[in-house]
Amino acid sequence: MRTTCFPSACVRRMFICVLGLVAPIALFSQDAQLLDSRDYVGTARYTAMAGAMAAVGADPSAVLDNPAGLALYRRLGVSLTLHEQLDYTRQRGEKEDEFKSSFMLPNANFVLAFENHREESAMRFCNFMFSFNRLHTFNRTSLGHAYNQPTIAEAMLDQVCNEDGSARIDDIGMASQSAYDDARIGWLSELGFQTYMIDPSYALNTNKDTVFSGWTSFYGTVPANAVRIIEKGGIDEFNIHWASLFTHHWALGLGLNIRSLSYSKETAYEEAFNTTNSAYMRSNTYLSMSGVGVSGTIGLLYQPIQPLRIGVSFQTPVAMNLTVRTDADMIVKDSPIDAYNQTPIARYTGKLTQPLRATAGLTYIAGQHGLVSVQYDFRHSRLTENMHTFKVGGELVISNNLFLNCGYAFESAFLKNEQPTLLADNDMRTDAEYRTIGLSHMAGLGIGFRNQHFIAQVAYRFRYQDYQIYPFASRVVTPDAYDMFSMTHNIVLTLGWHTKD
Repeated sequence: MRTTCFPSACVRRMFICVLGLVAPIALFSQDAQLLDSRDYVGTARYTAMAGAMAAVGADPSAVLDNPAGLALYRRLGVSLTLHEQLDYTRQRGEKEDEFKSSFMLPNANFVLAFENHREESAMRFCNFMFSFNRLHTFNRTSLGHAYNQPTIAEAMLDQVCNEDGSARIDDIGMASQSAYDDARIGWLSELGFQTYMIDPSYALNTNKDTVFSGWTSFYGTVPANAVRIIEKGGIDEFNIHWASLFTHHWALGLGLNIRSLSYSKETAYEEAFNTTNSAYMRSNTYLSMSGVGVSGTIGLLYQPIQPLRIGVSFQTPVAMNLTVRTDADMIVKDSPIDAYNQTPIARYTGKLTQPLRATAGLTYIAGQHGLVSVQYDFRHSRLTENMHTFKVGGELVISNNLFLNCGYAFESAFLKNEQPTLLADNDMRTDAEYRTIGLSHMAGLGIGFRNQHFIAQVAYRFRYQDYQIYPFASRVVTPDAYDMFSMTHNIVLTLGWHTKD
């Protein structure tokens, strides 16, 4: 049992959007990564090649990475992609998966290609593309449990105590009818106070009067805890691209990207106070984020010699208007305690700037037989670790109409394990859990058919990712992580039509 908060070297890995006048809602560093996620699923060809197409071009999804690839189109065309995603998530050492299935439209596009017949002009083609793209799908359930762990009351005590152990909030402030409106008070600690997870302590002063002396909790190590996190939503983009081919050696492309975010998370966390599970604490937190953002992209393609093609591109940071909504409830049953409390609903708006992206790619074209392509993506953030993604893909032309694709990619870890996420002292958010994201591995395989007017492609991609979920963190102690992994299967079908050459 802890009676006060103690000083600690834990670093708060978060940034704060000032989203309201009453109290702040924090956006953690893991949220920054979450809201800028990419699945690297698009057209079947792009998916099979693991997205290694920045120097390949002439593919609607490749244009997202490098808009200069649009300049390689020679005709008007439209295409549509359908996608089935199967996601299996499991705590390591367990036998049962949490399964989610999603059917979606990851890409739809319309391409206009205009050839310049003026021989004195260096511009050979001037092309436009209008497209819709699903960048990421939030449809996952994570379930973890552990035994003999610290109680979440430690995180509640953090919010009411200073680092030197003294009380930051007194008992009168916590008991006020307007405690949830008090900008000094964190909502997790107020839930804990109202359900007796944390309690004020009293002592006699020199005048023998009983006075408030600090905060305590009767709960220390709990026999068992468990968390279930249900996520839904997606990140979509509407894109307008322009590109021009000059002298058959180099191309320039520009893009305007309008991003739409819809995300919801429901977190259920429970602690058993004894082995029979007759005494317990259960909390439910509901969080949603939505927003619209804008970014720009510029890309170049250059062919120094016939078999080689080089591609580079830069995407500006995404400037997004973000709306956050959160509320929570908590129940504690530990005889004679039978308590329930619910927070108000908090809604606030603010601005979020997502990271700059840079891409470089190299493609070797083996005449009419196929190609090999490599790509490196860099994502810079001042708030988290920089992200690195390496991709390699290939295409083998079997006949004039039939081709095969394959690819592999891996993405670097997002956060190191030693970086805990602490709730701010006056945070309205009560979802105290946080994640560290490990390496992601992706491998794809596909087959396609094309003739003078039609194209049909199908691809399969497998993605494996490690991550850890911590139910909470405090200045004094952090419980063991739930060691998780996910396996995602993607089946993609692309159908397209274009005019004759």
